Amino acid sequence: MTVQPQASPVDNEVGGTLGKRLTTFARSPLFHGDAQVLHDSNPYRRMLVPDSVAESDFTLPPRADQWSTHRSLVAHRLLGTFYEADTVLLPEQGLADLHDDFDLFYGPGLRRIRETSVSELERFAFDCLDDAVDVSGAGTTEILDAYFQHVVTAAANGPSPALTAIAEARDREAAADLYLVQLALDGLTEASAMSRNLAGAYGPEQSALFKIFIDEFGYGVYDAKHTTIFAKMLRSRRMATHVHAYWNFYLGGPLATNNYYYYLSRDHAKFFRYAGAVTYAEAVFAPAFVQMVKVFRNIFGDSVDLHYCDEHAHIDEHHGRITREQVLLALADRHGSRVVPELLRGIAEARLIGGWFEDDTAAQIRWADDLARHRELAGAASIAVAPPLRTVLREGHPFGTRNHDGAMVLEIERGEADLVTTPTGPPERLERGDRVLIPAGRLYGVRSVAPESVCLLHPVLTGG
Repeated sequence: MTVQPQASPVDNEVGGTLGKRLTTFARSPLFHGDAQVLHDSNPYRRMLVPDSVAESDFTLPPRADQWSTHRSLVAHRLLGTFYEADTVLLPEQGLADLHDDFDLFYGPGLRRIRETSVSELERFAFDCLDDAVDVSGAGTTEILDAYFQHVVTAAANGPSPALTAIAEARDREAAADLYLVQLALDGLTEASAMSRNLAGAYGPEQSALFKIFIDEFGYGVYDAKHTTIFAKMLRSRRMATHVHAYWNFYLGGPLATNNYYYYLSRDHAKFFRYAGAVTYAEAVFAPAFVQMVKVFRNIFGDSVDLHYCDEHAHIDEHHGRITREQVLLALADRHGSRVVPELLRGIAEARLIGGWFEDDTAAQIRWADDLARHRELAGAASIAVAPPLRTVLREGHPFGTRNHDGAMVLEIERGEADLVTTPTGPPERLERGDRVLIPAGRLYGVRSVAPESVCLLHPVLTGG
C-alpha cells in the first residue's frame, strides 16, 4: 500500500484566499514573538501578531488617507517580511543554533505563500497611490524638471514634522530614539531595494545608479559602509544594532516608505517610476539630515555619533545632482515623452509616501510624550455601550504591538500592566481601574507585570 504524504497547513492554504494565506504565513513559529519587548539577534524571527492578521480584511484596499489604519500596518509588516526573504540575512554571531530558522525562513513552505500572495498584497498596500497621484497631460522633459525642482525646493525649505515633534517633546531623548528606530528600518539594510535595479543593460544611467550604490556600500570597505556607520550612531545612544531589534516599534508610515522602494524594484515595468522616486529621495535627503544634525546636537551635544548624518548631508547633495542629471533627465531625453509620466509619478509618490513617514512618526512622538493628558481624555471620552474587547495577559506572554482604526480607551480591569509606546522611554504603568485613550493609528503594546492581568478595549464613539 502506498502512503500519500499529508499536506501541511502551508500547502493547504497556498490556494486559499489572500487573508487565509497571510494568516497561515503569520502563524509560522518564526512570527509568534516572545516575552521581550526587543527582538534578539535572530533576523528571521519577528512578531507578526497572528491574531491581528486573522482579524484583518484584505478585500478592499485602504485609501490614501487611511495609511495609518490597522490593516495597513498589518499588510506592510507582512510585505516587508516577504521582501526581506529575497535578500540575504545572516546573523552577525553566525548561524550556530539558527540553522532551522534559516531553513524555515527561506524554505519552500513560506516561499510558496509569498510567491502566491505578494502581488495581491502589493495591490492592497499600494493601490491607493493610483488615485492619490494624477500625472495626466505631462509629457516633456521641461515639465518634469520644473516639477522636480518645485517639490525639492518645497521639501528643503519646509520643516520636518517628525523633527519638530522631537524638538518640542518633554522627553526629547526618547522621542529622538523613536525617530532613530524608524530610520533603522532601512538604515541597517541600506540600498537592498536598489540592488534589484542594477542588473541588465540600460546605458549610462545604469552606471550612474551604480555610483550611488557603491557609495552606500563604502566602496567595498566595511567600516565605511553606510549601515556600519548607522550602527555607530545607534551604539552612541546605547541602542541595539542588530537587524530588527526594534521590529515592534516600526510604524506603518515608515514601513510603507521602506516597502515602496522594494515594490517598485520588484517589478521592472515600474523602472521609470523607481527612477523618479529615487531621484526625489536622494535630492531631499541632504537637507533633511542637516536638520537632523541640528536637532540632535541640541539634545545630545557631542555624546551622539552623527557621522552617518554628516555623511548623508554631504554625499546626498552629490547623489541628488547625479540622479537628476544622469538618471532622471537622461532617461527622459533618451526614451522620450512616453516615460515622462512614470518618472513624474515616481517623484509624486515618493513625496506623498515620505509625508506618511513624517506624519506617522510625529503623531506617535506626540502621543507617547503626553500619556498623562490621554489618561484625562479617557475619562471624558464617550465609549460604546457594546461589551468591550477583553484580553487576558500573563507574565511571559509574547509581546507585540498593534494599532486601531478608531480611537480606543484601554482599561485595566484586573492586575497591573505596562503600556509600551516607545523603544527606549519608560513604559506607562497602569493599575486596576486605570484608563488611557489610544488615538486611531497609534502603536502600542501591553505587558502584564502581575501573574495575570485583564485588559478591556472600549471603542470611542465618533466625536467622543
